[in-house]
Amino acid sequence: MNLFTTLRKQKLLSFTLLLFTLSVGILIGTLLNTGVRAAKGQAATDATPLTIPNPAQLSTAFSQLAKRVEPSVVNIRSEYLAKESQTAQRRSRNRQGGEESDPGFDLFRRFFDFQGPSEGTPEMPFRREGTGSGVIVDEKGYILTNNHVVEKADRIKVKLSGDTTEYDAKLIGTDSETDLAIIKIDAGKRLPAAKIGNSDAVQVGDWAVAIGSPFGLETTVTAGIISAKDRPGQQFQHFLQTDAAINPGNSGGPLLNINGEVVGVNTAIATQSGGYQGIGFALPINTAVKVYNQIIKTGQVTRGAIGVSLSVQPDPELLQVYGAKSGAFVQGVEPEGPAEKAGIREGDVVVAMNGKPVHTGDELTNAVADAGVGSEAVLTVIRDGKKQD
Repeated sequence: MNLFTTLRKQKLLSFTLLLFTLSVGILIGTLLNTGVRAAKGQAATDATPLTIPNPAQLSTAFSQLAKRVEPSVVNIRSEYLAKESQTAQRRSRNRQGGEESDPGFDLFRRFFDFQGPSEGTPEMPFRREGTGSGVIVDEKGYILTNNHVVEKADRIKVKLSGDTTEYDAKLIGTDSETDLAIIKIDAGKRLPAAKIGNSDAVQVGDWAVAIGSPFGLETTVTAGIISAKDRPGQQFQHFLQTDAAINPGNSGGPLLNINGEVVGVNTAIATQSGGYQGIGFALPINTAVKVYNQIIKTGQVTRGAIGVSLSVQPDPELLQVYGAKSGAFVQGVEPEGPAEKAGIREGDVVVAMNGKPVHTGDELTNAVADAGVGSEAVLTVIRDGKKQD
């Protein structure tokens, strides 16, 4: 009986302690809850009210630039009537972004967005479409774009910003050397032309804005900086490099400075994935203007030539042997050509043209190309350590 009585007393004591603990917890919770409720009902007299700024105050140079230039940027859709084998079809599909599976593909690729036939399509005529961009440079409807956007197209369609109408475009002229083309639409109204800048004034580190239709997404605006200048392409291409995001479909669209002036025409990207990797290339607008002016005047581009072959990158030690520190080293002279008739010889180093210094073969090539066909030029050369014209 004593053991039973002891166990009963311990059980009663445990129950009493549990009841006491619960009572204390409920009391504390009630006090805390009462305190929070009291705080909610009190005014914070020392706090300053928050205000939402006027939307106009949020505007930046980029948004103003976009609003001003977007109406001048167009979307271009080219149609091709083609007949390809299945092998060619696979290559066409690879151009849409599958090159990363091929370790040997060329990183320096164009980014015109092609859409070909599906796999397994039999060999037969079909319509292939491609999308690109362009910029209006004349209110009468003249548009500057890339040659590869419209090259061999059977039909060219243009859509203006904010307009669902597709206008048929006429091809005015092309220049494969710089990958430029001029097309024209008749919209029945004056169109907003973009302002042309001076690409010679562009410096590394300057703001750069790209507007175009990447993947068909019209009037897409991206920003970055000028990463480098004078990146070599083909013979008459020396690109501005930018990290402004450009992708397939941006091709032919404008690269702008912070003032909204066109300083380049987006042409190519370096990529391992087929998309943006921060390395884009735009042809300087100064080069594009020269091509444009020739095309609208004569329908084609002609370039001067003097009939010499030049060393691309002559060894400085070789130049020193011939008595020059820099210049265009003449490797060969075309028989009966203008240079031979003027007395230019193999081994000469051209250091100036019409009094303007020449430091490289590219500089001489560009200077000669810009000279009118049939015009005369004075070349300053170093021969046997002596300078002569």
